[in-house]
Amino acid sequence: MGCTSSSKSQEKTKKGSPTPSSSSLDYKMAGKDFLQPSFPALNSQQRLSDTKTRNKVALKQGRSLMDWIRLGRSGEDLTGVGGKMLEVDAEELAKHNHRNDAWIALRGKVYNITPYMEYHPGGEEELMRGAGIDGTQLFDEVHKWVNYESMLEKCFVGKLKSTPPAHRRVSLLRTSESGGTTPVLHKSLGKTLTTESRNGPMPPPSLKVLEVPTVPKFDWFQTSSTVTMVVYTKWRSMKSDFVVIDNLENKFLATLYIEDNIYYLHIELAEAVSLSYEVRVNKDTGKTEIILTKEQADQQWSSLGKHLEKHNKLVKAKEQDIEYRTCTVDSLSPVTHDSKLLCLSLPEGTRMCVPLGYHVHIRHKVSGMEVVRSYTAVLPTLAGDQDTRVMDGQVLYLMIKIYKGGALTPWIDSLSKGDPIEVSTFTGDFNVQHLSTCRDLVMFAAGTGFTPMVRLINHSIQDLQSNVNVKLVFFNKTEGDILWYDQLQSLTKKSDRYSVDYVLSEAADSWSGRKGRITLDLMRKSLPQLGENSNTLICACGPTPFTNLVTQYAKELGYSDSHYHAFQG
Repeated sequence: MGCTSSSKSQEKTKKGSPTPSSSSLDYKMAGKDFLQPSFPALNSQQRLSDTKTRNKVALKQGRSLMDWIRLGRSGEDLTGVGGKMLEVDAEELAKHNHRNDAWIALRGKVYNITPYMEYHPGGEEELMRGAGIDGTQLFDEVHKWVNYESMLEKCFVGKLKSTPPAHRRVSLLRTSESGGTTPVLHKSLGKTLTTESRNGPMPPPSLKVLEVPTVPKFDWFQTSSTVTMVVYTKWRSMKSDFVVIDNLENKFLATLYIEDNIYYLHIELAEAVSLSYEVRVNKDTGKTEIILTKEQADQQWSSLGKHLEKHNKLVKAKEQDIEYRTCTVDSLSPVTHDSKLLCLSLPEGTRMCVPLGYHVHIRHKVSGMEVVRSYTAVLPTLAGDQDTRVMDGQVLYLMIKIYKGGALTPWIDSLSKGDPIEVSTFTGDFNVQHLSTCRDLVMFAAGTGFTPMVRLINHSIQDLQSNVNVKLVFFNKTEGDILWYDQLQSLTKKSDRYSVDYVLSEAADSWSGRKGRITLDLMRKSLPQLGENSNTLICACGPTPFTNLVTQYAKELGYSDSHYHAFQG
């Protein structure tokens, strides 16, 4: 399903939802209590946590991504300056901060975003936050994976003129307010500065020392058949899924996601190894072992190899660009009348297991413009045997709704086995530890908002040591829209800890189940009674208005942030 889009379209947006319109599923799922989202939306995930998310708003007819592409190709001047390339300083940039005259600077380039206002999926309010300023940091916080250069190519005004920072001599001392010469500390620092305070000499101001993450220790050893690299992460939440491996022509790159940082092992190996790997993590210490199999057994390596550019570097994850790999289509099979299950093979030599609840981005050029969509990784089935290649990090599965008028999904629907497709490294923030500590897991999903719930359900049900009660409340338009209906039904027979309720907004007369949309009363009836010892985890995913309402109702019912997670990109 789609998590985040690079631009507006009738394609899915947040976690597979179509862009809202007055007749769209977004509004129908939300019902009469729908709140028009703002940035941040009332009670949205932006306000409930530090997670950076995007809201989608209802856009006018004729303002889809394809409409924006057509406008860019029409020859109309979207720069507002006659197509001339200007050098823009900060003072000039600041003048263009109005809805009918808005410029933004991104990585040293200035764009006229005025014509894009009505096409922006997050709405004008969000876009105006960057008007008249260098919006690079804001952009990276919300949607770093979007190719803005492609999206705003026809709006390019010119380059941002770099100016050296102004160095002003600011004295902390000023004349006393009575007109005397007694030295007084600047008001912002809050205390009078004299030679001595009433209690003796004033201590020097304390300076907060920024904590610099420690680079993990690295070691290696070998046996007759294997080479093992050891990284001492000291992170107890470390998982094997947080290790991504690429090996191309014996140039080995291991990318370890450790809390908010990325640590690299980058080595040109001394000898050849097989392209299958084993990763082991000690859950108590975070010690991570990457085990390689020698192609030539009994050969003693004199060294691990030559260190390459990224080796032994620790960097902030948010400062790194999104990495893409060219995968190939393994299979594309129908799920419902308008949804497909896509299996992708990762490149030879790559191991990437997408962590539970995380998503990847797919990018493709449409009429010369790069389009990006986000999809949560799922499983091939909930009822049968799993594909062992998923656990080995060789393939990944995505469930995708096909929109006939969409910019990207018609192309995905046309793919055949062996076709190339660009897929990013995973991103997300779901903490799987929550599943081991909760007593009740209640999931509210609308449409393809079901996709992150697939692995939550499987993880909780397959864990034989778990006593978690698992409940899915699944909202759809019609019975034919329910994803994996038969599999969900079969699970109720296999596990007494699992239950599912279906809610249809446009049910046929023959439908005997629940009808309607998300309401406070429905949520109250779906959740266990809240008490001092209750330990419930509520998860929600779907169109933004739906997710916002679940968030709002959870708060009204007394659930704190620690008991709630919204899957938003």
